[in-house]
Amino acid sequence: MRLNRLEPQRFSEYFKLNQNIDFDFVDIYAYQDIPLFLDPFGISAMGTKWAKKCENEIATYFQYLIDCIRDNDSKSVSRLLNALHEVNEIGLGYSSGIPQGRGIGSVQAKQIQMSFETSEAAKSGDIKDIADCAILIPGISRDKISDITANILKRSLVEFTQLQCQKHDIPTKKVPVNNAFDFDTFKFTSYFAQLPVIDGRPIILLPISSVRQDPELSKSKYYRNFVLEFLKAEHQHAGDSLSTVLKNGKVVVRIGDLKEKYPMTVDFLYNFSKDNPNILERYKQELRRTAIKKGKAQLKPKRKVLNSAERKVFLDSIETGAKEASSFHKLAYDSLIHILGNRVSNPWMEKEINEGRKRIDIVFNNRDKHGFFHSLHEKHNVKCPKIIVECKNYGKEIGNPEVDQINGRLNDKRGRFGIIVCRSVENKDRLLQRCKDLLNDNGNYVVVIDDEELIQLLALRDSNDEDKIDDFFESKIDKLIM
Repeated sequence: MRLNRLEPQRFSEYFKLNQNIDFDFVDIYAYQDIPLFLDPFGISAMGTKWAKKCENEIATYFQYLIDCIRDNDSKSVSRLLNALHEVNEIGLGYSSGIPQGRGIGSVQAKQIQMSFETSEAAKSGDIKDIADCAILIPGISRDKISDITANILKRSLVEFTQLQCQKHDIPTKKVPVNNAFDFDTFKFTSYFAQLPVIDGRPIILLPISSVRQDPELSKSKYYRNFVLEFLKAEHQHAGDSLSTVLKNGKVVVRIGDLKEKYPMTVDFLYNFSKDNPNILERYKQELRRTAIKKGKAQLKPKRKVLNSAERKVFLDSIETGAKEASSFHKLAYDSLIHILGNRVSNPWMEKEINEGRKRIDIVFNNRDKHGFFHSLHEKHNVKCPKIIVECKNYGKEIGNPEVDQINGRLNDKRGRFGIIVCRSVENKDRLLQRCKDLLNDNGNYVVVIDDEELIQLLALRDSNDEDKIDDFFESKIDKLIM
């Protein structure tokens, strides 16, 4: 585990794969979603026998869905659409912490079903593939297309994953695969398969060419780049009321005027596409062309903040003692910045004091206007312009010397509140009494946070539960003064 960089751990790092090679699969984050989308045209661009099989599976699914809609078979339509959820195993999406499967929920599934069943495009059979679906069905956006594609191709993606595991000697376990579409029975079913597993979560890998940061498949791109450009040329040629003749004789049509006359609605896009099928087909050809041209995606997603599960992996990998004290110090520093958020500012590591004769492990400025550090001063009359933190990577009990050390850092100028971050506390009652003695003798408030409590706070940050973060620190003060 490399602690010189606190970044999300990749799949390849978790399984200790060779980092000097290019992988054929998307090297997702081990513990959180990566902000990318599965692009069905990216799969088509692979041009392999496997990719052709995937194309056929997508077309088969939609043909069956449309047949059910045209036959007024609401029960089958519901069964086909209600099974569509974010495929948590592929690790794509925008979950801020641990993947939560927040894709197509039950309410959205019902809305999508209604959209399909009331769509003239669906009832007429004009929807033939996933591109038609993205353009002509309301409520279907790029993230939903990604989810739908992953659901339809789940069995094939499991096969791809198994081949990659064989190629790179990645260990697998027999795990249940839920809601996979069976093209023999035309039902979503569950089965068991050998897959790589990270902390109990099965992983399904994706081909590197199948994902995009910004897929071309979207209503807005079709409308903007194809529909409006076509209409612009038509009105320029006609020279009608939407056209303006410039002094040099050039005829222009303003995009703003076109948007006002032809607003981007699903009904408009459907009617336009029905009247001009060649434009829709040209758009699909462009999707295939750009997918082939782009090939393997250059994956440079924005750096994501480590969640509690990832930080726990780092924390558990740090051995107690002086040898890895700096790693613990850095993790505590980064984690406290993450936990405390807007309550503090201007963080310092190894802040020199007393003309450089001593150093404080971590110092924050108190900028809290509403939370715990604000109430610490307002309610408890505790001076705390600075938040003083000492880190102890000990494998033994925190004793008087460590408590006395932070006591010496506190005064009226810096503040009377400090935090000791340590690995574990063997006798919490005894340590609490030592901290109470500091309060009684010097008026200094010192609280202790061990590994377990640090992870607890990080989990609260995952859900952005500011009130419970404040409650955590408030309970520490209550123990000191009660």
